[in-house]
Amino acid sequence: MTAPLPPVVSPRPSAHWFSAVMGEGGAHRRVRVAMYSTLLLLAILATVRVVRLGQAEQVRQLDMDIIRVAAEQSAITQRLGVQAARLALHPLEPFAANPLSDTLILSQAQAQHLEDLLAQQVPLQSLASTALQQAQLRWQRSRVGLWNDVKAVLLQASLHDAQALVQALDVLQAELEQSLLASGDLVVQVQNTAVERSRDAVRMMRWLTGGALLLFVLLGLWLVEPTARAVRRQYRTLASQTDRLKRLAMVAELSSNAMAVTDENHRVIWVNEAFTELTAYMPARAQGRRIGTLLKARSADPERFAEFSEALRDGRGIKREMRISIKGTEVGWVLVDMQPINDEQGTLSGWVLVATDLTAMRQQQQLLSLAVDGAGLGIWHWDMVPDTIHCNLRMHTILGYEPGEMDMAATFWNELIHPEDRDHWQQSMRQHLQNPSVPHRLAVRARHLSGRWVWIMFAGTVADRNPQGRAVRMAGVAMDVNAQKAMEQQLRVAARTDGLTQLPNRAVVVDLIRAAIERHKAQPGYHFAVLFMDFDRFKQVNDTLGHSVGDELLRQIARRLQDSLRPGDSFVHTSDFQQIAARIGGDEFVVLLDDMRGDLDAEIVASRLLDVLAVPYTVESHRISSTVSIGIVTSTHAELDADSVLRDADIAMYEAKRAGRARYVLFEPSMRSDVSASVALENDLRQALPNGEIFVQYQPVVHLPGNTVAGIEALARWRHPQRGLVSPADFIPLAEACGLIDAVGQFVLHQACRTFELLQHQLGPVAPPVVAVNLSRAQLRQPRLVADIQEALRDTGMSPHQLVLEVTESLAAQDATVQHTLREIRALGVGLSLDDFGTGYSSLSCLHELPVNTVKIDRSFVSQASDSEYHRVLIEATLRMAHTLGLGTVAEGIETPEQARLMASLGCAEGQGYLFAKPMDVAPLVMWIQSGPHPL
Repeated sequence: MTAPLPPVVSPRPSAHWFSAVMGEGGAHRRVRVAMYSTLLLLAILATVRVVRLGQAEQVRQLDMDIIRVAAEQSAITQRLGVQAARLALHPLEPFAANPLSDTLILSQAQAQHLEDLLAQQVPLQSLASTALQQAQLRWQRSRVGLWNDVKAVLLQASLHDAQALVQALDVLQAELEQSLLASGDLVVQVQNTAVERSRDAVRMMRWLTGGALLLFVLLGLWLVEPTARAVRRQYRTLASQTDRLKRLAMVAELSSNAMAVTDENHRVIWVNEAFTELTAYMPARAQGRRIGTLLKARSADPERFAEFSEALRDGRGIKREMRISIKGTEVGWVLVDMQPINDEQGTLSGWVLVATDLTAMRQQQQLLSLAVDGAGLGIWHWDMVPDTIHCNLRMHTILGYEPGEMDMAATFWNELIHPEDRDHWQQSMRQHLQNPSVPHRLAVRARHLSGRWVWIMFAGTVADRNPQGRAVRMAGVAMDVNAQKAMEQQLRVAARTDGLTQLPNRAVVVDLIRAAIERHKAQPGYHFAVLFMDFDRFKQVNDTLGHSVGDELLRQIARRLQDSLRPGDSFVHTSDFQQIAARIGGDEFVVLLDDMRGDLDAEIVASRLLDVLAVPYTVESHRISSTVSIGIVTSTHAELDADSVLRDADIAMYEAKRAGRARYVLFEPSMRSDVSASVALENDLRQALPNGEIFVQYQPVVHLPGNTVAGIEALARWRHPQRGLVSPADFIPLAEACGLIDAVGQFVLHQACRTFELLQHQLGPVAPPVVAVNLSRAQLRQPRLVADIQEALRDTGMSPHQLVLEVTESLAAQDATVQHTLREIRALGVGLSLDDFGTGYSSLSCLHELPVNTVKIDRSFVSQASDSEYHRVLIEATLRMAHTLGLGTVAEGIETPEQARLMASLGCAEGQGYLFAKPMDVAPLVMWIQSGPHPL
């Protein structure tokens, strides 16, 4: 059984009402102010109403008196007239003037009384009446005149002057009328003013009543509704507090932590069931005893209990682990948290104690310690109050120390941290101490006893704080991460190094070019250059000799680059890499020349590299000749970002290839527009076939002499919708570069075969016996080439010997794969023609090794045969060799009759050129054939 929860301590009553009121909540203060304000306003309104009613009654009474006296004055005035008339009838009777004299005196007295009443009314008037004032003035003037006329009558009566008396009476009678009118007007104006004043009073009372009602409404809105809300909130608060107290009571009763509540004298007034289970103290035994006595009696370390006694004396909370006897005889670890309870005035009213059994956790910590030792983790514990650090043996071993050799203070440990890492270490520590959610986890370099730096990963957290929230204890682990850091360093190097050549890679080049650009912007006199190199025909090496030979060739190229660049042509060195060149992919290399004197230095270096890299390479048993094309961008035309610089250097390199390879080209800004035009042309070319813009023209081949038709050659043409006819010299290389030449070649092959069949039907015996179609490099690499040829022949019904496929000399002599494909084509019965003979790599001595039927002598030899003995002798030798091997011969580019006769005289069997016919569409071709033969 547990004791019921102690009652809530009520606050002590205050002696001062004002302090009590100010100590209440805002809702209470608002209700009090509203109520007293309402009473005050009601009193003010009542007072104002009474005053206003009194004033109104007083003014009304005055108005009535004024009207009565004014009426009496009118009656007296009339009496004066009557008595004056009587006096005129009996002027000589004794005492006849006495009534008139007495009435005059009465009129004067009544007039004075009316003056006094009017004078009393003036301070009470809220609204001055101009008409009343004017009526009063007229009455006063007529009154004075009347009195004077009465006095004149009395004077004449006393003198017994009958004639004068009659005149005076006439004047009096005239004045009587004016006086009566003035008196009547005064009465009317006084009545009107009274009526208006009454209306004003009614309006004022209405305003006061309306204002009071409005004020009451506002007070109601300000008082009633907030009061209702305050009451509702108070009810909810009380209900919530009641529920909270119930839950707290339930939690306290059901909590697995031992809990006790004491009074301000540390005497136990309540304990829960967990406290009884932990300490074996029943509630009846524990209540009334001092908590310190209970804990000390159960403590296994009485000497350490002094901290609790001191905290209880000082009235401050304390939270400590301690060993006590639990559950009767067993000794275990308990976390005791004892905190004071203060009332609203901050006065200590009791203590609450919460004790958590840590015995199982301590056992787990021991197991964890064994696991940590097995994992080789260093353990450290920093007690911040005495500034002492404790660590395990592994922590000492990581730093190379023996136990007892290290100064176990925080300042010594901070000195072990590398100076470059110390700020990061202190910042991480401060952030964690200020905000525990920010982890303190950091890898730093620490000085080993031997003097070297070792990488250690520290991870720690605050383990305890004092009641003010300040950290007092911190603990964590440490791990030797030297191997990991070494691996990270290797990965960083690998991420910036080309694995094949061990040169810096593209990322490094981009960083270095970016640094050079920034330096050039800061220092206008600084110059740099980027050399972009691509090796000519490197793909042929990979395709013919294999990728292993290609990789070795790239390694030799890299070594030759490193050896050939002088220190004066220095690559921008970094702390990681000392190479002077970089490989950015495939057979593309980049050299960055730093701090040059001018563009000429870049050209000198490029010229030397052309010579050095053109020397044949020996890879395994192969002797390989591979030249290089170089594009150069200098700081003179460099863009403001590294990618653009590399792009421009690449553009210049392609210009070098277009110009014939094995050379360098300096970049010019105009090249960008050329590239843009080329890109636009490529985009248009990709749509040319689907849009039907590619078509085929045919150029006749004639017998020499005789000029009869020996065959036709199919040539691809492109009619651009905006550009018109695009030269084959422009779009054929572009098609080869962008991978469209295969599709174009297939289209030309099938179209030529269909046209050939059409000509056979239209021309009959004079139709061309054969049609020749050019094969591209891409087509020769296609595995389906032979199948495509068979399909074209089958679709049109052509015989294989009616089709001739032309390949360039450089393709035919390229490698064994191409020659194997040519032999398969030859085996079909299709003729093969060697185009542009004399411009490639083969010689007359190896002509017999090529599986061809016909040799076509290039136009460059034919055009110079008339003037050059060398070219004529070379043509004669070629013709003799071809005749000996049984090969047909065709001379290309014949443009004059002299060239035609010369080729015929030298023994060339056939000719082709503008002298006979240009390439033409099918209809003109038919007309041309039908009009033949064509004599020169």
